[in-house]
Amino acid sequence: MRRCLVIILLGACASSAPVPTMPVPQPPAPASAVTLATAPTVTLGRDQRLTLGGGVTVHFNDLIVEEIAASPDGHYPGGSGITLALIFEGLGAPARREISLLSAGYDSVREAWFDHYRVTVVDVKDPLGDPQLAVIAERIGDRVRADASIAVRVERGAEIALGTATMTFHGHSSKHTREGEQSPLMVAAEYRAPGAPPERFERNVGTEDRPQRWSWRDYRFTIDSHAYDEWMQLSIERLELEPI
Repeated sequence: MRRCLVIILLGACASSAPVPTMPVPQPPAPASAVTLATAPTVTLGRDQRLTLGGGVTVHFNDLIVEEIAASPDGHYPGGSGITLALIFEGLGAPARREISLLSAGYDSVREAWFDHYRVTVVDVKDPLGDPQLAVIAERIGDRVRADASIAVRVERGAEIALGTATMTFHGHSSKHTREGEQSPLMVAAEYRAPGAPPERFERNVGTEDRPQRWSWRDYRFTIDSHAYDEWMQLSIERLELEPI
């Protein structure tokens, strides 16, 4: 959706005119509202780094306040919003994840994933002055959520929904082994999620004499049956998230 934006950059040159006030948008409730209601929040200021574990930290930059002008033809409404980037460091090159808290009529992206961690931006205080983020930081646990398991069949080239994300199954391959050894199955897939670059992988899920599994974010996939390079019957579980 095209938006006509009037952008106020933090740190812009000072002026004698009073700073205009702009209401901070109230984004729509996230998918896991119960978790957000009970999980503790952490305040993250400018130039502060939050330690997530395993040497991984997160901080934010490029915070922008937006005023969105309505389209003349009424195709999209006027509104306001805040965009920023969460920067994860500690495993390879820094990873950037885009966050947006937008007013009604627009899709917000308030959570970012990196490795085994999820960071959710609940609120932004004083966005035009000294911004402070209220965030919830979580790591993936070992327990399976009892209310979130599904079974699905996916054909090669088809896409399945994972909440607001998607997974596309690109096919199977196998590895060469010594005579008499079973060949492990390789699964090629691509994930797409708001605010993050596409993730394409080819995963060795092992041989058929044991569960053939892999994970992405808090999803765990198990192959119940398959036709090589044609389709898979999957059991998909969600793992619980633990506050950091």
